[in-house]
Amino acid sequence: MIEKTLQDTKGLVRVAYGEQYPDCIITNTRILNIFDGTIFEGNIWIYRNWIAYVGEKEPIKDERTTFIDGEGYVAIPGYIDAHGHADLFYNPATFGDMVITTGTTTVFSDGHDMINSIGVEGFIEVLKTSDTFSVKFLWGVPATYPPYPDVEGGEMFSFYDVWRLFSRYRECVSMSELSPYMRILKNEDEILERVLMARSLGKNVEGHTLGASYDRLNVLVAAGITSCHESIRESDLRNRIRLGLATMVRHSSIRSDLKELCPVIKTLPKDSVMLVSDGIFAADLCTKGYMDCVVKAAIGFGLKPEDAIRMATLNPARYFRMDNDIGSITPGRIADILLLEDLEHPTPVKVIERGRLAADHGMLTRKEVSFPDIGTRFNPYVFDRVGKEEFLIEKKGEGTVPVIDIVDRTVTKKIDYRLPDDGTYLLSDRSGDVRKIVCTRRDTKKWGKGFVRGIGASVGAIASTVCHETHGLLVTGFDDDDMELAANTALSMGGGVVFVDGRKVLYTLSLPYGATMSGLPIKELAEELRQAGSILQKKGSSLDDPLWTIVFLTFTSIVEVRLTVSGVYDVKKAAIIF
Repeated sequence: MIEKTLQDTKGLVRVAYGEQYPDCIITNTRILNIFDGTIFEGNIWIYRNWIAYVGEKEPIKDERTTFIDGEGYVAIPGYIDAHGHADLFYNPATFGDMVITTGTTTVFSDGHDMINSIGVEGFIEVLKTSDTFSVKFLWGVPATYPPYPDVEGGEMFSFYDVWRLFSRYRECVSMSELSPYMRILKNEDEILERVLMARSLGKNVEGHTLGASYDRLNVLVAAGITSCHESIRESDLRNRIRLGLATMVRHSSIRSDLKELCPVIKTLPKDSVMLVSDGIFAADLCTKGYMDCVVKAAIGFGLKPEDAIRMATLNPARYFRMDNDIGSITPGRIADILLLEDLEHPTPVKVIERGRLAADHGMLTRKEVSFPDIGTRFNPYVFDRVGKEEFLIEKKGEGTVPVIDIVDRTVTKKIDYRLPDDGTYLLSDRSGDVRKIVCTRRDTKKWGKGFVRGIGASVGAIASTVCHETHGLLVTGFDDDDMELAANTALSMGGGVVFVDGRKVLYTLSLPYGATMSGLPIKELAEELRQAGSILQKKGSSLDDPLWTIVFLTFTSIVEVRLTVSGVYDVKKAAIIF
């Protein structure tokens, strides 16, 4: 947040008393009292970054005072996303430039993907410049990287790394969503020590407790988990609230739980739930919006507008213990203010952020911000080329092979499949849509190998340096020569996505920041990703977002089978099966 000095405080007092002119005045507007849901008329005086006075009094004026006419509008606090992802394909700077235009002024970004890809030192470089971004960021720090080090190549994130980020950087407010919660249930010392350290420093610990029973939730809360955004049915919601978890309900590009849960939310105290995004794709940011879209959806599913707005402003500010800084239009708080036509239409006409007009009618009114040019130097690849011989998969015995079978956008299952072979090596089966899939981390070339069915696109190879959440190198395909070309093209770009067929490169997307993030403005990136999906769909994929499905095949916290550097991993059995 913004440090307030003694001189800042003295200036606020003088302005609030009427002894000094405000820097900015929002005049004659209706103001939402976020605490009780009522609306009153008045003026809002702003001094530097902060609100100095809210009420009917007229201030002394100066020719240097900026006036914003609030007549006909209703003023509400800037939206806060209590669980977002600002660092896959886009980067936090370009992300901030987009989401500020629709009213989000503060984002809790679960930083495990970015930190995993740029390293701790790279993340510190981001922290040094993040106060120049168009929105304020709060950050989640991973407890562990990768989630299951014993099968994913070893731990790369030390206890000291976690402590250093928490103890030295106020913006690091939480431990990132703890997806490997099975390690807590197994009572592992290493993960429990990190959770205990975070709590001892006054930090939250975000949960990712999808599928956890009531009894298992008891264990996780006892261990120190403070929140969860994975409620998908009424019992999930009520169980989490009953056990004292800060409960978040999402409306994301991957899934929305609002329709199912809003009827339940209406029966609960209005301070018991937060509305969150849990990740919005670039195309949706451009066409649907961000937290304004989440609030709008909640209103559409029956929540009172003032309650939905509270769940995206005051409630998250209180959860992060930042309500003295953000979350309400009250004196001393940062001047994050949205002017709406009315509460039923939550997309703002004007956005004031840190006391200055940031967006007007959906257009950014401040200069776009650049992301630090860190490349991969803080988490480099130890290799710059791969050979096709590295994609060979040796035949061991007769019979079927366990294959990753795609069920939907993120879920998979295991099938047993009889693959062709040349007597020594197993081969892909193009007619059955079963192709090789291999991955390695960037700090060591150790290939995990398997087969996947269900991508559908008839292309020789797809390579990506986005592979959630280890972000090394993922290659899948039917043809070893195409796989080699795709992998080496991605590496030569410093990271990216590449499609190859018949020894010809069909598509490239450069991801120069950490090999996971683009520098393109969101609208340009959205078009690039649309083109990527279109190519794969024209080649036969029936998946709604085939690239997203592919890069999630390495995420070990979603059932049923995933690819790791040790091979194909059965999540439920916690075992390598191929």
